[in-house]
Amino acid sequence: MPREQPLTYSAVIPTKDRPQAAGEAIEVLLSQTQLPERIVVVDASSPAYDLADALAARAAHLAVEIIVVECRPSTSAQRNTGTRRVETPVVLFLDDDVRLPPTYAEVLLARWEAAGLEAFGGMAGTPAVVPRQSRVARAARRLTMLNYVDPSGEAMTLRRSGNVRYVPEPRRAVQVPALGAGATAYRTDLARAHPFDERFPGYAPGEDLEMAFRVAAVAPLVQTPEVRWTHLWDPRERASPTRWYVRGRCETYFRLRRLDRSALTLAAFALSLLAEGGLALADSVRERNLGHVRGFVAGALGANRREVPLPPGD
Repeated sequence: MPREQPLTYSAVIPTKDRPQAAGEAIEVLLSQTQLPERIVVVDASSPAYDLADALAARAAHLAVEIIVVECRPSTSAQRNTGTRRVETPVVLFLDDDVRLPPTYAEVLLARWEAAGLEAFGGMAGTPAVVPRQSRVARAARRLTMLNYVDPSGEAMTLRRSGNVRYVPEPRRAVQVPALGAGATAYRTDLARAHPFDERFPGYAPGEDLEMAFRVAAVAPLVQTPEVRWTHLWDPRERASPTRWYVRGRCETYFRLRRLDRSALTLAAFALSLLAEGGLALADSVRERNLGHVRGFVAGALGANRREVPLPPGD
């Protein structure tokens, strides 16, 4: 049933050592046609993030509370910390390098409010830019059980390997098995009941999908093409010498957490690891740096051997 009072939300921004980006993310929220009740900046910076006087004054004029909370450098821990400071029924997670149109929150909440708070577990718009893949690359990635982009698909799906078949622009609002956390709204009670896994420091790729997968088991997740969000890619992320280790360690771990142990699933998972190892090797050859393939292998072995509890049974 529709709520008697309009559905309200608060926003959580995890940030580290990017004061300009954090300030711009706050500006994005203060420009929404439906304003948040509270903005929680969860800061892992050194030196600490200092909220600009102009931003504080603008927020006060709009009756939006801004609080800055310190936290260790972990996007998962930062989002969890921020969620604990939210009192509204909906929490919007916003990465500091994601930009939203002014109507983003209003569109999501209008759909949510019309259906009732408990109708959904989470909701997000559609990315404005998704890297395109050639037919050959898409076919190769599909055959080797990797992530791939399917522009003709109806909705995102999870593959047997735990990787994702992305649909960059669904034709309508669709139910999906998982969502990223860069610009996603969740029911606050479910975000607290199914927190992000904090075992890895820093940015841990895959943790947002794993958290969303658990929420989706309780309440539907929705992706809508009505509004789009933009990720401002930092070229340093692509060039980081540890990127393959992090992918091997974190993504492998989080994929394993949600996979069954059937023969087909394990075969698909093993094939995807071989394919990713091949991509890491290709980067090593191109950049003349064996650290890429060594890092991926070390990370994947660590995720497989030491930190993933096996389900009961053989």
